[in-house]
Parts: sequence; C-alpha cells; structure tokens
Amino acid sequence: MKIHFPNHVLILFSLLLIFGYCTPKGENHNDFDVVILNGRVIDPETELDGIRNIGIKNGSIKIITESTIEGLKTIDAEGLVVAPGFIDLHAHGQTLTADRMQAFDGVTTALELESGILPVDPWYKQMEEQGRILNYGTAAAWTFARIETLEDIPMEPNLKWFQEAFSLRSWVRDAASPSQIENIIRLIEEEGIKQGSIGIGINAGYAPGGGFKELLAVHQLASDYGVPTFTHISGDFPNDPKSAAEYVGQIIAFSAATGSQSHICHLNSSSLRDVKTTKNMIISAQNAGLPITTESYTYGASSTTIGAALFNEEAREKKDIKAEQIELNGKPLTEDEFQKVRNEKPGSVVVFRFLYMPRDESILDESVLFPGGVIASDAMPWVDIETDDYFDDNIWPLNENAFAHPRSAGTYTRLLSHYVRERGVLSMMEAIAKSSLYPAKILEQSVDQMKYKGRIQTGMDADIIIFDEKTVQDKATFTEPQLPAVGMKFVLVNGELIIENGDLVLDARPGKAIRRTVNE
Repeated sequence: MKIHFPNHVLILFSLLLIFGYCTPKGENHNDFDVVILNGRVIDPETELDGIRNIGIKNGSIKIITESTIEGLKTIDAEGLVVAPGFIDLHAHGQTLTADRMQAFDGVTTALELESGILPVDPWYKQMEEQGRILNYGTAAAWTFARIETLEDIPMEPNLKWFQEAFSLRSWVRDAASPSQIENIIRLIEEEGIKQGSIGIGINAGYAPGGGFKELLAVHQLASDYGVPTFTHISGDFPNDPKSAAEYVGQIIAFSAATGSQSHICHLNSSSLRDVKTTKNMIISAQNAGLPITTESYTYGASSTTIGAALFNEEAREKKDIKAEQIELNGKPLTEDEFQKVRNEKPGSVVVFRFLYMPRDESILDESVLFPGGVIASDAMPWVDIETDDYFDDNIWPLNENAFAHPRSAGTYTRLLSHYVRERGVLSMMEAIAKSSLYPAKILEQSVDQMKYKGRIQTGMDADIIIFDEKTVQDKATFTEPQLPAVGMKFVLVNGELIIENGDLVLDARPGKAIRRTVNE
C-alpha cells in the first residue's frame, strides 16, 4: 500500500530535518539575554558548588546546566566564582555614589532598615524618579515619628533631615507620654507600614529617652502586621546599668511578649567588648524558638553623628572614650575640637575606633563569625569634606574630597579576603550565605520579592556577582576611603550588568524597589 503526502507537507518535513540537524545540542542563543559560562557556581541554599553554565532571560535565571548554552551576550567566568549578589540590610547611603561603591563590594540590594524613613511613599517615588543602580528599600523610622511628635516639626523623607534633628534634644532624652506614644504608633502605621515599608527601624541608640512601654508598643505593632523590627539598642556600656546585655535582654523580652520578629543591628559595635555575653544571650533565645537574628560588619570602628548619645559625658566616662578615638574626615580630634564640633555641628559624621588594638580581633570575630549571623555594612552617606554636604553623584571616580567610613566600600570584600582567603576561619559557602541567603530569609516572610533573591537557582532573580577569589580585596582605608574594592569582575542586577570586566557601567540603572505588598 502506498501513502501519498501533499507536496507542502513534504517540504515542511524536509525543512524540519535540515534545521533540526543544524541546531546545536545546547539551547538556542535566542533563548537567553545573557549566558554565564564555566564559572564555579555557589548556591548556599542547595549547597551547589560546581562548574555550571547559567542562562538569563528577562531578569531571571532560566537554566543552570552543565550543557552548552548560547545567548545574546556571553560572560566567560572560567576560574571565577559565580554567587548570588549580596543583600545589605543596613545601608544608609541610598545615593548613586553609595550604590557605585557598594557594587564593587558585591552588593546588589541595599536596604535602609536600621534607621528607616518616614513617610516612605514619597521616598520610594523619589528613588524611582532618579533611578537606582542597586535594588533599594526602607523600613518605617521610629525616630522620625518620635521627632515629629516630641519636637512638633513635620517629617521629611530623607536622612539629612534626621541628621539636622540632632540640634534638638527632647526627642533624644525625653520619655513619651501615653498620648505621644499613641501618635508615634499612628505615624509608623499610617506613614510607614500601610505604605509598604520593610518592617520598622528602631534607632533606639540615638534616642535613649524611648521608654520600655513605648518600645513594647512598637514591637506589638510589628507583630500585628507580621513585619520585622531592626534595632540599634539603647545601651552599650560594659557594666550595668545601661549595659549592652541589658538592652539585648530587652529585645528578647519584646519578642517573647509580642511574638515580633526582631533583628539586632551591628552586634559588634553595639556590644563593644561584651560581645560574647550578648552573643550567647541571642543564641539561647534562638534555641528557645524566638525569631531573633543579628548582624555584624567586618571592622572594629563604627561611624555615627558626633551629637549622638554615645558621646555624651556619662557615656564617654563609663566607656573611657578618648577624643583621639573619634575621627572627623579621617583625622583624630583633640578634646577641644571634639567639643567644638559637637556643639556647633552635632550632625557631623565621625568615625569611632572602639576595637583598635591588634588583639581586639578575637572580640570582633565573635560577632562576624556568629552562627547563622548576617553580614551588613552600616554603610554611611558619602560626604564632601570641603562643602560638608553630600558628595556630588555626578562625579566618578570619587576624588580625595569624598569621605565615608571604609565599611561603605569594603565590608563584603573584606569578609572574602580577610576571613575566607587569608585567615581561613570561614568557608566560601558560609561567607556567601551570610551575605545573601540569610538576609533574604529574614525578609521573605513579609516581603515576597525576597523569596527570589539570595539564591542561584532556576526562577530566581538574576542578581549575580562574579569575582576572582584570589584577588578580591577591600581597598578603602580611614585615610583613603574613596578607593573601590577590587576583584568583582561582573555584577548583574535584575539581569543587567552594572560592572563589566571590572569597570562600572555608568548609565546602568536596573535597581528596583523592594517593598511589601499592602493589602487594603
């Protein structure tokens, strides 16, 4: 029996045979915008650590394979580490200058969670209008609500407004009345949480007047909405009263009483030399089932405003803080200079060297190596030492007038170089987890977007860093903080390159808002 096919069917069949045999075994190049080939791919969640190829399309990871793939753009990652981009829970910069410097440090998402902003809606609109290099987001600021309530001045959604408020003292030292507490809670709820803030930032270290009942009410609000709190604790004295241990205990109590998810910021600088005590308290609370987490940065010096309560007479006496431990624009202050600047420009940003002896490294290790702890930079805004204003975003590379704490440029690359490569006290897998997966997991319960970050897996956002583990290194110092880190060869945010072959892509603005979905 003979079967006769129409001519058009035979032609179609022939074309399929021809093009089928000509197509490569791998994926067609039209399937991917970017492919990353032959890199050592590390994903902490699945514990993948092997040579793989990655295909990216429309800002997300579409395939991870050992097979050949092609794309419109190819990155040869042979000999390089391919990892999820770092997620910084504690980044105050929030400017293009800050984004650029953090990009060289491997950061792809920079969030303002310790201090926060209020109101948050205009802040998000401003960030969207200017365009951002990194993903961005903010918590609702308890201190902003406190300033408006106790000082009777309207809030403005920027950090400069907060810094200028240090010339006022009621919000810093005074306890709030019941009606004032009610108004503080209302502002946080209406201007923050209901506008999609990422939790509540509780900068209690700057306002020690905030009482137990007030902070309890803030944690109850967080629990009611299922959002985390991010706290800079009020006390950091080595001994009672007002010890770091006392105030860590307070956070544990708030979490136990309200069920709030509570994150303790910069354990290293909040605990100073008593970090072993506070570390063990947090571990015990975690073992008891409380949702408490913490973070650290990789330096033994902090940065804050010179008008902060940290530097009042009582605090300096109890902690034996000398003026020369405090630096302005990279130069140690004399006692007379300290008093003059504190009185005349209390919002000036200074560096405080709290662990400054070589033997102090073991103290810093207690927080940096905290099991399951997060690395967060506490990156500061970049200022121009000549104008005493924020550094001009139009200037790149930064010049010698640019100043910020070096953690603003080197926190994560210092982790990779000093703790992983040089000292070998941390595995590459764990260092990457501390910088990407762990912060994502802290936020993903309340922010759905974070379920797709901090991972190298199919379907995840293509926030990816590609670096040379042999050369990655922080370069910023206290005298030359404007030096970018080295070793990040390629950095992608939402599938778009912001660093290519070690150079900044100046016009790239792929950053997206990280924000809670608000159900009306």
